[in-house]
Amino acid sequence: MIATRPKAKKEMQEREVVGVFRASRFVREYAKSHGQISVDILCKIHANIFEEAWPEIAGVFRDEDISRISGSDHVPPHWRQIPSLMREMDEKMYGYVADLTLAEGLIQHAKDESAEFLKTIESVLKFAAYVHHAITYIHPFRDGNGRTARLAANLILERYGLIGISIKIERENKNRYCDALAQIDKYEDYEPLLNLMAEGLVDRYGGVPMRLVKDGK
Repeated sequence: MIATRPKAKKEMQEREVVGVFRASRFVREYAKSHGQISVDILCKIHANIFEEAWPEIAGVFRDEDISRISGSDHVPPHWRQIPSLMREMDEKMYGYVADLTLAEGLIQHAKDESAEFLKTIESVLKFAAYVHHAITYIHPFRDGNGRTARLAANLILERYGLIGISIKIERENKNRYCDALAQIDKYEDYEPLLNLMAEGLVDRYGGVPMRLVKDGK
């Protein structure tokens, strides 16, 4: 039986929460499979979130414009641009994956924080930050872009042997998060977002610092 969108807001929210858990499980399992990280997989993450809450939009690119993202000055691209922008994103992700062929082994088997180890961690973080920002910038889906972006970033981290993180976006941290995305929009400066993600890793690893090189782009 195909799910239908619930009319009650509370039920909708409950189904979305369940969907995020389902998508998180999908991310963990797919990361272990070593499959290709692609736009198709991003759509599957989104579909897992909304298949029970809002099936009409689950994994489907939006077909309408969004005037402005809440809490941001960013106006997402016209919906007709989305297919070409996502194809470009697919090509860039393929390039990142090709450059990180040895990353998983280096991270999982490193015995100390060598320069090569730290550079590899940095490269994985840059890949995750790129994907995270690209989704929020293009805003390919009608809803749930932020959740999809954060789960996609975790997919990349876990794919290369790291732990998925939680970027805190509540209260004052939300402004910092939004400012970090805006910094990329305006100046292509990834450093603030990389810092947030690095802090998330340190937090997940029990506060053990990793001397990450944070040179921005």
